[in-house]
Amino acid sequence: MVDEKHCPTCRQLHLFRKVTPAEEAHIAGRVGLAKARGFWRCTNPGCRWVQPYHVQSQGFRLPEETFG
Repeated sequence: MVDEKHCPTCRQLHLFRKVTPAEEAHIAGRVGLAKARGFWRCTNPGCRWVQPYHVQSQGFRLPEETFG
């Protein structure tokens, strides 16, 4: 499942997808498992932005060395 959202890193609309299990595990270490399940990631090549579905202000970039 994908959905179009504004990506603050790319500064335009892009498709977002649900995070993978590996991405979710990393996010859970930062925000907790319950919240991590609702995160989505920008699909633009090279972008590492993740955010809860409707809460862009709680988003952040995944580390490049792991998810770049």
